Amino acid sequence: MSKIRSEWTIVGLMVFFTILVFTYHIGQLLWGIIAIAILFWVFMLFDCLQRNADDFPHKGDTDKLIWSLVLIFLTFIGAVLYYYLVRIQVREVDQL
Repeated sequence: MSKIRSEWTIVGLMVFFTILVFTYHIGQLLWGIIAIAILFWVFMLFDCLQRNADDFPHKGDTDKLIWSLVLIFLTFIGAVLYYYLVRIQVREVDQL
């Protein structure tokens, strides 16, 4: 093996292991973000199921059912919508 080829082999192995380690850490980060998103979704679902029907902003008869279905079928997007459209509005009304 020539000197140039062996140097490129070493450089290639270093790049390979760097990508492998970097990908592993990115994977750990992604699993952490996914875990946080799932916990947020579960927290919003429990909040919706425990909330009285009169505590929703529009106070309709089917608001609790509709928001429960939105949270179940839209998962994280539904949780974000629920947080901004129900939870924060109810908290603002309670502070007034």
